[in-house]
Amino acid sequence: MERRAELIKETCRRIREAKKRWDAHENSACRKERERALESYGELTAAEKDEVPEKLRVWLRYRSEKYFGKDRAGNGMSSRPKKVEKEKKKSHAPEHSVAFREMNTPVGKLVILSSKKGLSGIYFGHRIERSTLPKENPRDKVLNQAEAELAEYFAGEREVFSVPLDARGSAFQREVWRQLSAIPFGETRGYGELAERIGNPKAVRAVGTANGANPISIIVPCHRVIGKDGSLIGFGGGLDIKEKLLRHEGLLL
Repeated sequence: MERRAELIKETCRRIREAKKRWDAHENSACRKERERALESYGELTAAEKDEVPEKLRVWLRYRSEKYFGKDRAGNGMSSRPKKVEKEKKKSHAPEHSVAFREMNTPVGKLVILSSKKGLSGIYFGHRIERSTLPKENPRDKVLNQAEAELAEYFAGEREVFSVPLDARGSAFQREVWRQLSAIPFGETRGYGELAERIGNPKAVRAVGTANGANPISIIVPCHRVIGKDGSLIGFGGGLDIKEKLLRHEGLLL
C-alpha cells in the first residue's frame, strides 16, 4: 500500500513538473517530463487515478495533447479521439484563481477569474475547461471592478482599464504581456514589432506563442496584434471575435 501511495505521489510530481516546463515554453524538457508522467499514470489503477487532482488529470489528458500527440492509449490513457479533439482546445483556469464569474457581452459570454491579488484571467466561455473553475463569489471586489469596467468598455465609455492584474507566467511571457498592455485602444501592432520592443527581433515565433498564452483577454489586448500583412491571425477566442473587438475600437478591417 505504501508503494502505491508513493507511485501516486510521484505521478503528481511528474505532471506538475511537466506543466511547469510547458508554462515556461521549455518544450523539449516538457516532452520528456510528460512521457515520464504518462508512464507513471499508466501504472495506476482506475481508483488510484481518481486520487490524482482533477486539474492535473485534465492537463495531462487533454491540454498537453495539443502539443505532444493525440493517442496515448498505450500509456494507460483513454483513446477517444473525438472527445480529445474537443477538450484539447480549451484552456484551464489559472491555478491561483480563487473565484470566477460569467458575464454576457456583445462578443459572447466571458469567464472572469480573480486571485487574492487581482484579475487572474478572462476567457471566452466556449474556450474554458469548466471543471477547472474555482467557486463563484458575488462579493469579490476584483470581479466586481472588472465586470463594471468591461461593461463600460463595450458601451464605448472606457478605453483604459484600471483593475489590478495578477497574470502568472514566465519572465518572457510577462514581458510580452506588458508590451501588449502598452498598445493603445484603436491601434494594432505586428508580432515583429513586439519582438523588437522586447529587444529580441528574432523571437517573433516565441512572441506569438506568449501572445496566445495570455490569460487576460481584452484587458491585456492580444486582439490588437495582427499579421505583418495586416491579416487577422492567431486569436484563441476565434477570428470572428477578434474582428468584432477591433471594429468596436474603430478599426476598419
